[in-house]
Amino acid sequence: MVGNLLNIGKRGEGNEKSYQLLRDSLDLYLTISPDNVQYLLLQARLYFHLGIWPEKVLDILQHIQALDPSQHGAVGYLVQHTLEHIQHKKHPVEPWAKKRSAPEHLEVHYSVGLIMKHKRSGYNCVIYGWDPRCTMSQEWITTMRVHQLSSGDNQPFYNVLVQDGTCRYAAQENLEPHSAPLEIAHPEVGRYFSEFCSTHYTANEELQTRYPEDTVETLRTVQELYHSLGTNSVPEGPPGPQTNNSTDV
Repeated sequence: MVGNLLNIGKRGEGNEKSYQLLRDSLDLYLTISPDNVQYLLLQARLYFHLGIWPEKVLDILQHIQALDPSQHGAVGYLVQHTLEHIQHKKHPVEPWAKKRSAPEHLEVHYSVGLIMKHKRSGYNCVIYGWDPRCTMSQEWITTMRVHQLSSGDNQPFYNVLVQDGTCRYAAQENLEPHSAPLEIAHPEVGRYFSEFCSTHYTANEELQTRYPEDTVETLRTVQELYHSLGTNSVPEGPPGPQTNNSTDV
């Protein structure tokens, strides 16, 4: 019965009732099976998505890490952003802005809203943020074998929402514009974008404030890639890595 409730909740269309059903079902299921990593992670993601109980999210993530260390990727991402959320609540600040025209950002090839494909893993995703260099911890860099990339951590990295519902931090050399843009079925899409426009996503007001020059760049890019060449043409991205070593970033 609880399993059926969970499935119904997960199939919801993102409305308040479906979220409430999912929350109640998860609470009930985890009362019965408190060490189920899959549903603990789902609960943490749900609370994070709704922006509630960040301290409890951290407790859940710590419990997941103790139960299954292999979940370090998903756990690390959520821990980082949950801590940022807590810090923001304590010390609200004006939205920061990253201008791609700044000298330190000139190597950033892609912009928010572009639909991409990971060259090695093959997953589809949409960009919702970027850094001119990898900003993750040295432990994460080592774990993800970033040093095996041709440019290592000394290249732009992108925050992407992946079709499978995960959020990842991908190196520029491992991404390329998608040859046939498609919608990305990720629960966080509505948090960053206002609409899907057949070739790209339009950033919402908050994301445009953070990346004020990316909207124009995204429109220029999709015009060049898809409207001039045709949507069936395979766009060319920056040269790929010249190494056979495998890494998923």
